[in-house]
Amino acid sequence: MVSANEYVIKMQKSTNLGKDYYGFDFAKPEGFTFSEGQFALFGLVGKEITGRKLRAFSLASTGEEPFIRVATKIVAAPSDFKAKLLEMKPGEELTMQGPLGMFTFSPEHQAVFIAGGIGITPIRSMLMCQARMSVARQDILIYSELESNYPFRAELEKLPGLEIHYAADVEPTQKIIVEIANKHKDKAFFYLSGSPGFVNGIQSLLEKQGVTDDCIRHDVFIGY
Repeated sequence: MVSANEYVIKMQKSTNLGKDYYGFDFAKPEGFTFSEGQFALFGLVGKEITGRKLRAFSLASTGEEPFIRVATKIVAAPSDFKAKLLEMKPGEELTMQGPLGMFTFSPEHQAVFIAGGIGITPIRSMLMCQARMSVARQDILIYSELESNYPFRAELEKLPGLEIHYAADVEPTQKIIVEIANKHKDKAFFYLSGSPGFVNGIQSLLEKQGVTDDCIRHDVFIGY
């Protein structure tokens, strides 16, 4: 441990989650705790990086899981940081500062999760946490991805108490959201995660359906 909230963590494995999406698992530091939905800042150890030296990634793992998992989109011509992250081998190290953020899960309310692309990462953490699965109720996931590539799909479909709706374009996504919002706006919390345009557009759409601001929580992915 480097400081009160900075750790050095070791890579365990990397996984291709479909097309341009990749997941990375790291050994969980002793004593590290966080709330599902939070993020951390990561830096590469012993590597010269062109551009930003630290990257914010949501924690896709839960507090109960024995590893730290993050996931991101890495395109054909990635940033220097992501290119070197993808080249990392098991045993190599990163720094991690955190946990950070207020995008956290409230298990006492029914939940409607709305994820755009890699915005599924903090939502995976919330969906799989023990606090959610120990409550007997039906939550809802609306998962939008323009190329119909849905990271974590197989494991999410096995979760109890979860109704999943998939969409691969703007109009179908909006149609599903309007239907769900009008059914559940009086009793559910809505959790939004994705690009700034995605989150802002969905929040505006929910507000038009009468969902109040105190029932909307969001996480915006900038430059992921």
